[in-house]
Amino acid sequence: MTRTRATITAGIAAGIVAAAVGCASQGIPPGGPPDTTPPKLVRVMPDSGSLNTTPRAVRFIFDEVVNERPRGAQTLDQLVIISPSDGPPDVSWERSTLVVRPHRGWRPGTAYSVTVLPGLTDLRDNAASQSFRTVFATGPSIPSGTVRGAVFDWMAGKPAPQARIEALVGGDTTLRYLAAADSSGRYTLGTLPAGNFVVRGYLDQNNNGTRDVRENWDSVVVALTDSARHDFYLFMHDTIGARMSDVTVSDSMTIRVRFDRGLQGADPLTMAQVRLIRARDSAAVRLALVMPAGRYDTLMAKRKMDSDDSASRADTSAAGRASRARADSTRRARQQDSVSRAQQDSLRAARDTVKRVPPPVLGRPVPYTEFVIVTEAPIPEEVPLQLSVRDVQALVGPARSGDRLLVRRKPASKDSTAARRRPPAAP
Repeated sequence: MTRTRATITAGIAAGIVAAAVGCASQGIPPGGPPDTTPPKLVRVMPDSGSLNTTPRAVRFIFDEVVNERPRGAQTLDQLVIISPSDGPPDVSWERSTLVVRPHRGWRPGTAYSVTVLPGLTDLRDNAASQSFRTVFATGPSIPSGTVRGAVFDWMAGKPAPQARIEALVGGDTTLRYLAAADSSGRYTLGTLPAGNFVVRGYLDQNNNGTRDVRENWDSVVVALTDSARHDFYLFMHDTIGARMSDVTVSDSMTIRVRFDRGLQGADPLTMAQVRLIRARDSAAVRLALVMPAGRYDTLMAKRKMDSDDSASRADTSAAGRASRARADSTRRARQQDSVSRAQQDSLRAARDTVKRVPPPVLGRPVPYTEFVIVTEAPIPEEVPLQLSVRDVQALVGPARSGDRLLVRRKPASKDSTAARRRPPAAP
């Protein structure tokens, strides 16, 4: 009798544990039609625009159970921004609800914006592409001060989606107003009171919500009364200076030099800063040109096109006339194809009712990192040379000089007797 009662008791306990585990599981519910819709926001508490309210927490309520593992972040708290912030947010998961609390509580007389960034998913990994946001105040008003603009990865020459923006007031480094750029690289940092701010943009590569030493950034001081605009050009701030990272002899008269970071100015490396000498006797090798690699490659491509065209027109033979006819036919086909594509794009745009916002465009040229050095005479073969550059100025840091040794190697000669020495193939 005792054994039976113990067995029944153990079975009931096991059933209760199994039921509890089943209720807590995030597993995909069985049956039903396929779900391809990301979570939709049903309600946010407190309501956006609320004044004189100090909630215990901000609650984002969705129409379905959300996943604790968002897309593009390791945890839910990396997907939430409280602005202003005094530390990382406290984010709790309650199935279809996100519960958000500040690090040290809501401050009195302060306007807050709480944002859930894109990437929130449901149990079938359908990710929301838009952010969810509410604005409220623990005091009687919400300031309308706003800083907006675009963020660029300057060295890559493209917008920086999801870059972080922060604004600091005076010497207070504990309270930061925060925002994130959208998928196009644009940002809006709002609910700012009037005053002077140090506004900074940075690439949060490890998604920890703070700028680390090796991450690219840019900053500006803003005297804000109502609204302001500023574009950030992010790059690595390093006090070491630029150095030659790669030197290559491209051909008999051309040397390519690459620096490990962007250089400052529209013409950052000139012939006056470059010297090429023989390493053994210090005899100078005269230079004809020093130019950014991109500009040089464009010039050479145009020169080759003009040369090929002139040579083709000078060739009056039958083969030359046939070659010109083929080139003209190819050119006409390309023009017709270009016109046809433009017409198709125009028709497609007329049928497309979705408003497309073009990505932001850089207002500054991308800093140069690679240069071409051209000599007046062919570079001697198998002779050690020393390349020196002086007072190279990176985007930040001191000017730096450097030297590199290089050698133009002889091309490998073909052995005409190799075929005769090759052993005969097996029968």
